[in-house]
Amino acid sequence: MNAHLRGSQPSDLPFLREMLYEGVFWRPSANKPSFEEGLAYPDVQKQLAGWGEREGDTAVIATIDSVPVGAAWYRFWTDADSVMGYIDEATPILALAVHRDHRRQGIGRQLIMWLFDHASEHSIPQISLSVSKDNVAIHLYRTIGFQEHADRGDAFTMVRST
Repeated sequence: MNAHLRGSQPSDLPFLREMLYEGVFWRPSANKPSFEEGLAYPDVQKQLAGWGEREGDTAVIATIDSVPVGAAWYRFWTDADSVMGYIDEATPILALAVHRDHRRQGIGRQLIMWLFDHASEHSIPQISLSVSKDNVAIHLYRTIGFQEHADRGDAFTMVRST
């Protein structure tokens, strides 16, 4: 499916938060935290804290009939302040989520490729991510060139050159 892609705007932050929740709590579970509860977890909360205020914060939104259905973004972190997927200060970490009704239609691939094009245009040499080993998205990441950089037990840190 071909979704329309556009760079994010400040007004997209609530949708990015929604996608962050979807991305972190993707597993079906009876114990899944509520939206606000899940986003309050310290490691989750910091993902979008001060979004747009940091140099390099970049996001893309996928829409179908003007309705947002997915988002991907990357952000730079530091040795002193990082999240899962961190490699170094020169490598932004990618996050991706697509609404469950629109998954497995190529939208995630489109979002990631948009970010790779943007990163390449801005001389960013590589992007990393963290993915649980049981997440089906790992197949997508591998098919578009991500390679395992570190094995963290239940998840991989993966990296791809732009």
